[in-house]
Parts: sequence; structure tokens; C-alpha cells
Amino acid sequence: MSFDAIIVWLSDGENSLAAAQVAVALVTALATLALWRVTRVLAVETSALAKMTSRPFVVCALESSGASAVALNLALRNTGNATAFDIKLEMSPALPKPNGDKPDDETLPTHEISLLPPDQALQIQGVMGTEVYGKVFDMKVSWAAMPGAESRETLSYKIEPKDGFRGGWNTKGPHHIAEELEKLRKQMAKR
Repeated sequence: MSFDAIIVWLSDGENSLAAAQVAVALVTALATLALWRVTRVLAVETSALAKMTSRPFVVCALESSGASAVALNLALRNTGNATAFDIKLEMSPALPKPNGDKPDDETLPTHEISLLPPDQALQIQGVMGTEVYGKVFDMKVSWAAMPGAESRETLSYKIEPKDGFRGGWNTKGPHHIAEELEKLRKQMAKR
């Protein structure tokens, strides 16, 4: 059948309705296939995103302490959305002791914590900023999503104490507020 014969057949009134139905059926089939493909891709990506957002993610940094303007705390923080288990932190070089003495063991110090809930931080060790300022620390943090799991997430990076140092800006904690209220109470009693 030639192209001209097809055109003549389609122009016939009875055949044009059948041809239109076939064309609409083909377009519907193609649209259904396209919709299935897009829905499948979206479902796979949503599943991957759900898995990513329901995992623990642990980082460690030196942060300014509320105790003193020049003090820093080694803080382990779970920024993920699930509890982290069997956390292991290795840092090099070792931090000096809070009183400024050299650490007992200069080898790779490790800290092990059994669990850390989401959005929680654990202050591991305090140090004076003057003792560590200008140094670069290699950090390696690893954790598991389940207790005793063989599959572990590992994160390695470098930090400098100046990254978390607020330069003397200190936030007032509840004990500072209580001290300020006590001072005000004593001043009011003298008047």
C-alpha cells in the first residue's frame, strides 16, 4: 500500500474515525510508558534519600568552651538523624592535658564511645586554646548504625583549633546567670 493509498483510505469518513482511535491509543500508550519511567526514577531516588536521611553522621571538632574565653572542648557531635553506635575517634597529634602538660601517650590517641543519640554532642576533653592554636589535627571518626555491626562509616579530615574558636566571645550559661542574679540581689539589699 503506497502513501497516497493510505491518505485516501484515511480521508474516507468511516476509516478516519478508526485511524484517530488508533492514534489516540498509541499516544496514550507512549504517555503511560513515560509516566511509568518517571515514577520509577522518582521512587528510586526517594528511597535513596530516605536511607541517607535516616542514618547517623558523626563529626568531631574543637569548639569554644563556655567555661573560659580561651578554653576549647574536643566535642563529638552526631549531626545525623539516627543513633550512632560503637564510635571510635582517632586524632593526631594528641591534645595536651587540660593543665598544659604533655599527654601521657604521644601515639595515636583513641576515644571510644558506645552510643551517641542524634542531635547530641559529647564533650570529651578540654584544652586551653593557647596550647593548641596554630596546630593542625588529623581526625578519623568511625561509627556503626547498629551495635556490633561489621559495616562502619568512616570520616577522615583535618581541623585547626581556630575553626571553632569564637575569639573570646563567651555565651552565658545558667551558672553565669545565677551569679549575676546573686550580685544584683546583694546590691539591692545594700540600698
